[in-house]
Amino acid sequence: NVALIDGLAMQDVDLSVRFKAIAGEFDRGGGLVWRAKDKSNYYICRHNPIENNLRLYHVVAGKRTLLDSRDVAYVGGWHTVRVTMRGEHIECFYDGKKYLDEDDAAFADAGRIGLWSKADAQTYFDDLTAIGEQTESPAIAGPPATREFSLQDGRPHLAGHAIDLWGLRCGNALYSEATVERHVRNLDNMAAHGINLIGCYIQGVNAGWPDPNAGINGFHRDGRLRAEIGPRLERLIREADRRGMVVMVGLLGPRKDQEFYDDAAIRRAIEETGRFLTSRRLKNVFVDLCHEFNHPERIDKELLREPGGAEKKQRLTQWFKAVAADIEAGVCPCVDTETGDSYPGMEVRIIQKNMPIPSDGFVVNVEPVRQDVYQNDGIFNQTNLDSIFADCRRYEAAPNAALMFHAAFIQGIGNFSGTAPHAEMGGYGTGPNDRGVRFYYEWVRDNVGRWQYPKHIRVPRAPVSTEEEQE
Repeated sequence: NVALIDGLAMQDVDLSVRFKAIAGEFDRGGGLVWRAKDKSNYYICRHNPIENNLRLYHVVAGKRTLLDSRDVAYVGGWHTVRVTMRGEHIECFYDGKKYLDEDDAAFADAGRIGLWSKADAQTYFDDLTAIGEQTESPAIAGPPATREFSLQDGRPHLAGHAIDLWGLRCGNALYSEATVERHVRNLDNMAAHGINLIGCYIQGVNAGWPDPNAGINGFHRDGRLRAEIGPRLERLIREADRRGMVVMVGLLGPRKDQEFYDDAAIRRAIEETGRFLTSRRLKNVFVDLCHEFNHPERIDKELLREPGGAEKKQRLTQWFKAVAADIEAGVCPCVDTETGDSYPGMEVRIIQKNMPIPSDGFVVNVEPVRQDVYQNDGIFNQTNLDSIFADCRRYEAAPNAALMFHAAFIQGIGNFSGTAPHAEMGGYGTGPNDRGVRFYYEWVRDNVGRWQYPKHIRVPRAPVSTEEEQE
């Protein structure tokens, strides 16, 4: 748990901070960081009220090495840790008394200063003071940025190139490490068939059969993003970026919104997701802040329901944009309710089911009408197929709109097949031994083209013989 100050660096320094240990089962207290190169290379002096000691370490490539230690009893309330370092000489003080005196040459150059705690320690800090010559801190290498999704004149762009989007609703793609792996392994096949957009949700969404509530909740009740969700989401986004694909990230959803404590927790969930995407430089994304806003049966929190929907959606968006200004956002309304599909501050116009395609704005149908059932997923009759292909043609004819194909075969957890959610296309959906959505993949490939960033490339069809035509 390291927090470093950007914009300055110090070499010889006199550094102090007041701290108060509040709680922590495994660890408590904290201390000062200086001459930090990054999160894995720095000096630290810390006090631990559980161990009742003051210790000095250097951390090199993430490995912490003890340089000196003294027993110092902790009593409740506020205390001061102070460090001075000149050249290689370090002195450490606790409440004005010097306890540690050591020389070390692990980090000779100027570096950032900051604060440190460990494990589950909950600590208040105040009056952080640094005296010394300040220099501009060197650029800190971060994760590589993905291509940036943006909107220009109602059209989607990726890294400045205008693109068309054809997608899949992979709502439960983050369900497990194995589920993420299955999706990653099928991305090349998706791109080969022209699919360049997938959508996943951090919270909620219908999880199919036999338990519609089996989907994960990627947030704690207080709104914190669960530790395992970030790496799963980042892997999926970065692997999509390798193929020049876009990921829609859904945040709040019906069936799980009621697990938040309050509106403050909802705000924290939105802000933590925005900060995560921004800090990890994940830019080939847009977000659905709340799926099925105002759902009459499954959305419980007043903040996510009418009345006052336009103002509430605007508030959700403002919370997100305050920490992720460059990521486009929208809110999906629940179909056939009095809530609208546009609001002040909306960037992506998100719709669902059989809602008409608006003529203005960039529109994404994130959940068209599903034509197979969770109790018999991946099986379609001709009426189902006719409806799916009619949707495809409608969105093909709308240059400002994108479709994320929705099927129980892709979406559900378990289902009758017992192997969902399926990242793979499977068969043609003609029966129990041919479950799948291969027909959608092939329709996109044949009518739009395979995806090779930054454009779809039409695939020439093989010539058909007279004998085949007669058949």
